[in-house]
Amino acid sequence: MNDLNALHVFLALMHTRSTQRAATKLGRSQSYVSKVLAQLREDLGDPLFLRNSMGLVPTSYAESIEPKVRNALEQLTIALEPEQFAPMSLDKVTIHIVSPYLANIGKDLIVALRKETQAVIELRQWTQNSEALILAEEVDIGLHAINDKPQTFYQKRIHSGAGYFAGNKDGEYVKFLIPGVNDTTEHFRVLDPNIDVGIIVDNQVVMNELMDTCFTLKYEPYFESEHHHKLNLDVALIIKAALRHSPKQQWLASIMEPIIKNNVEAWIEGNK
Repeated sequence: MNDLNALHVFLALMHTRSTQRAATKLGRSQSYVSKVLAQLREDLGDPLFLRNSMGLVPTSYAESIEPKVRNALEQLTIALEPEQFAPMSLDKVTIHIVSPYLANIGKDLIVALRKETQAVIELRQWTQNSEALILAEEVDIGLHAINDKPQTFYQKRIHSGAGYFAGNKDGEYVKFLIPGVNDTTEHFRVLDPNIDVGIIVDNQVVMNELMDTCFTLKYEPYFESEHHHKLNLDVALIIKAALRHSPKQQWLASIMEPIIKNNVEAWIEGNK
């Protein structure tokens, strides 16, 4: 096999499970994709995909080689990147940040980025789709809690998290749902195992408006304090592992990390 484009076709088929959708994704014709697939089958001695009512289903061999092929192409892409990185040449920067950090550092981050690039800056709240978008390279970097992510992610720890109850302790408990942080983990039970959740919201504005009559667990940077309870929660920069040394990702990390740390230090100083 001498054509690297054939491997891109294979990965597109693994992602889309359809020759038509793969062709659209690659900007090629469906007949081209079908021709390449036929050649791949011959070269590799495996059907790679079987067809059923839902579309193309990869064989066990295709599933076994997919991560190795993807990693090899990613490493080749990085190896061929120019040594000189110019932020001004970028078209777009996309970052996903977990709440409440987005509100706390969003403006400072945009200001810092705009000093170095005229690219479109897309700054969004972390969602359940953020991990998939990072792997698909539609999101450059994220800020989120460290958890049991696969090795396809690189997680650079920034600081530990803590929690305390805020609001009206005589009211109902409000669970502020943060994707990937407390979907299945009840951090508030570290402080009080007897609490029952009365209200669940995923909007910070709504949660704040409820604090006159309800209470919740506030997530904040950890420091030694009587009202702070350290949680099993560390905040980290999240990058696709294959791109952790990429100039663009390193540049973004070099901008984000000091902004986050300065925000944490200012918050701690103001609450001592």
